[in-house]
Amino acid sequence: MKVKELIEKLQALDPELMVVRPGYEGGVTEVDHITAIEVALNVNTEWYYGEHEQIDELSQRHYKGAERATVLELT
Repeated sequence: MKVKELIEKLQALDPELMVVRPGYEGGVTEVDHITAIEVALNVNTEWYYGEHEQIDELSQRHYKGAERATVLELT
C-alpha cells in the first residue's frame, strides 16, 4: 500500500478512531510512532516472514544486491 492509498482510506473514517497493531503474544496495542526505514524488497520467501527485510548496519552487506526502498513503519 502506498501513502496515497492509505490517506484515501483514512479520509473515509472517523478521525477519532484509535489505530492499533497486533501485540507481541496476543491482543492489540496502540500505534504511537511512524518511522521511515530502509528495506530490502522481496528478499524473504518463507511464509512466516514478511516479504521485505529492514536494512541496518549489520545487514548492509547481506542485502547489497537487493532492490531497496524507504518505507513507513507503524509501531
